[in-house]
Amino acid sequence: MFGQTRMALFAMTAGFVVICVLEPRARRWAILVALVALAAAAAWEFLPTGGRTLSAALGGFHPNSPHQARWALWDAAWRMFRDHPWTGAGPGGYKLLFPSYHSIPLDGETNWGSAHNLYLHQLAERGLLGAAALATLLAVLVRDARRAARRGTARGLWAAAGMTAFLVMSVTETSFQNEQFATLLLLSWAWGTAELRKRT
Repeated sequence: MFGQTRMALFAMTAGFVVICVLEPRARRWAILVALVALAAAAAWEFLPTGGRTLSAALGGFHPNSPHQARWALWDAAWRMFRDHPWTGAGPGGYKLLFPSYHSIPLDGETNWGSAHNLYLHQLAERGLLGAAALATLLAVLVRDARRAARRGTARGLWAAAGMTAFLVMSVTETSFQNEQFATLLLLSWAWGTAELRKRT
């Protein structure tokens, strides 16, 4: 399975890149952070890690490989969406229907409740209508975080970096469906963008 640690590293790097783009004083650290991220990726790729290299994870779709479980989860979500394009399979439908889309055990489990991809999970359970609602919400969050960051405040930069990292991390997780995570994300966004809502 494509490791959470690797995707967290990519997400963190993406958040830092956003800070460097929006805040000139941070740009001097951009090259150093990029080199550290590349070194970490190279270490994961070339050091012995039980076969879980980046190229093994991305080298093709092998649905029964324990190192590529997410490919199978994503494939099931995509096929559910194709079968229910407008409204999806309904909330909780992914878990209910997963065995009919992947009948053999995957990583020792026969039933999965999450596609481990926010975007595909939304398509599978809520179809195009739900995906449009999610896209609208994310667009508003990103727009306001970017506006706040352009004002040059630290908390505005925090909101923009956090939203960027969240969007990247959502490729392998559906953590927005976890109320503790969603609350923390939205609180940090509200704190970072509060200046935009002040009356002048």
